[in-house]
Amino acid sequence: MKTVRLSVSLALTTTLLGCNQMQAESGGGVSEEDGYALNATNGLATINGLTTTNGLATSNGLATSNGLATHNGLTTTNGLATSNGLATSNGLMTTADGRQTVAYLVRCALAAGDTLIKQDQFNNSYTFSGGIGLAPQWKTGSCNGSCMMALSACMLAHVNVTGTHIPLYLVSPAAAIGWGVSPQFPSREGTYFGNIFSDHAAYYCVGPDFDKNVVPGRLGARLAGAPYTDPFGSPTAACTSCATDPAHPEAHTTCTVGGTVYQSPVTVYRGKTYEAENANVMTMGAGAILACNSTVGCSKGKRVGYFNGDNYVQFNNVLSSTAGSMNVMIYFTNGSDHPRQFRIRVNGALVSTSSFPPTGSNDVFSSQLLVRLSGFKAGSSNTIAIQGPGSNASDLWGPDLDFIEIVPAN
Repeated sequence: MKTVRLSVSLALTTTLLGCNQMQAESGGGVSEEDGYALNATNGLATINGLTTTNGLATSNGLATSNGLATHNGLTTTNGLATSNGLATSNGLMTTADGRQTVAYLVRCALAAGDTLIKQDQFNNSYTFSGGIGLAPQWKTGSCNGSCMMALSACMLAHVNVTGTHIPLYLVSPAAAIGWGVSPQFPSREGTYFGNIFSDHAAYYCVGPDFDKNVVPGRLGARLAGAPYTDPFGSPTAACTSCATDPAHPEAHTTCTVGGTVYQSPVTVYRGKTYEAENANVMTMGAGAILACNSTVGCSKGKRVGYFNGDNYVQFNNVLSSTAGSMNVMIYFTNGSDHPRQFRIRVNGALVSTSSFPPTGSNDVFSSQLLVRLSGFKAGSSNTIAIQGPGSNASDLWGPDLDFIEIVPAN
């Protein structure tokens, strides 16, 4: 019997929780080899079964209101660890997409340090790791209405229709997530709520900053195939039927649609992004700012190329919430058949020479690489320069650069 360990980044690489749980979900992908993170496309995309008509699609999604569904093999009336709670012979556990959905579901439900081991139809054993801990009781017991709402909000908050990893900061009245804000995540994207298990409700409403620091696959960007809808008439009505506790104005406590009060909504904050085409300093060859393929897209429709030799872009006024090391998420494409390099400087000092793997083409959604960089000052007076590989490198060209985002290095 082959043993397989799946590790999935809930936040689409980094999820930060509110309150005292400013906890990084360090990502790495979905692995089908023991202990390794080989697959970087682990954003919870629509292929994993999220639909607006039947909760999670019956071919690989979550149970409908009639209990153990014929095709999806999951029910909320039995524990996940039991064969009646999550089947091994049909449904979610029988496909890679379905197992990815299970990985996100387990991360939302079980606490960090807990795991769920399940087999597929070929008796391969998979280990799914807990993370947030919204419904630890579901491992061996049932998941009631409030449990289903909390898990639904968590799952919906982690959807990215492009499958792209995006760092997010989550706030919720659910104790496992909690209250609070982070200066590194200033943009309030929106609030997610519903019940994708029993009444097939998948909803969102926009926050005041949904159109700021827009990133692929999230609110404010094109969302073809998004599994959720805005019941309030986005964006003018915003979250008009969502309640707020005056003591915690940073997030909603409940949201009401059609007389149903949805508990434990999850409010998402995005970080500040820095677009390559808007860099403060740019020494590049002619035609450096490139339009993205209109059928594929990238952030703001543009990226920067021609990083030959010492050509570079420099971002000024970069915000860092603390002094020292930070993680920088770099969104790029590399249409060559081999890795290419960027040299990266923080406040003038060369702190990293990083290798970026091939993406198969430049006409794809931007891939991302998380790079830990040192030399930051607390505040917004930092500079980051991203430079070509230099005149002595084996390959004189760097990849194309879309945008960057700064993430706390927990």
